[in-house]
Amino acid sequence: MKFGVFSDIHSNFEALTAVLDDMTRIGVTHPVCLGDIVGYNANPKECLKVVRELGCPIVKGNHDEMVSATSEAKNYNAMAGEGIAFSREALNEEEKSFLRKIPMKRRVQGYTIVHSSLDDPENWNYISSALEAGNSFIYQFTQLCFIGHTHVAQIFLKEGDVRELNHDRPVELAKSSRYLVNVGSVGQPRDHNWKSSYVVFDINKNTIEFRRVPYDLEKTQKKIIDAGLPHEIAERLQHAV
Repeated sequence: MKFGVFSDIHSNFEALTAVLDDMTRIGVTHPVCLGDIVGYNANPKECLKVVRELGCPIVKGNHDEMVSATSEAKNYNAMAGEGIAFSREALNEEEKSFLRKIPMKRRVQGYTIVHSSLDDPENWNYISSALEAGNSFIYQFTQLCFIGHTHVAQIFLKEGDVRELNHDRPVELAKSSRYLVNVGSVGQPRDHNWKSSYVVFDINKNTIEFRRVPYDLEKTQKKIIDAGLPHEIAERLQHAV
């Protein structure tokens, strides 16, 4: 069994299809989505349709929540706010209802998935450091937990203390340790690498592998501009910040 765990698509259809094609090519058997299907980019409806058709486990992201909410989006910068407004306009009520009903966290085959952090998932806390990861580990009762939200691929190990691990190559999980894995972002990476990021968890080999997948960046950027969304959203994809 191979799980392909992905997050933060943000309406980037080209990136999503490239990642799913890569999963098929390497023999992923079980896709898993960590939320933020919509927001920012130009294809929220198409991305939501694809994810729903996968029939895979999903947890809710903060953009999924705001796009499906009836209240005004608050505490978001201008780019995020315009992306949320665009997604709201694009989706019908049935699609928004689907987003509202997605759970905040869940277990899948003995591991945990959540969009942000386990200690307070509704407040959308960011985990970028070992200190922040430590707070989430307190509420992690499985060996392995997958998260997204920061758009930066990272893996944290708890083995007494908490430290970040290098993930340039596959990581074999030690039975006595716990792991918090940020799978990065499919549709808007922010780690200075524009290629889509996701993780393969091989349950038989007990390994975690980070993968980076190129996609048609120029096509995505053109869609953003043609949709009347801020040019900065298109530029950010290229610079991955």
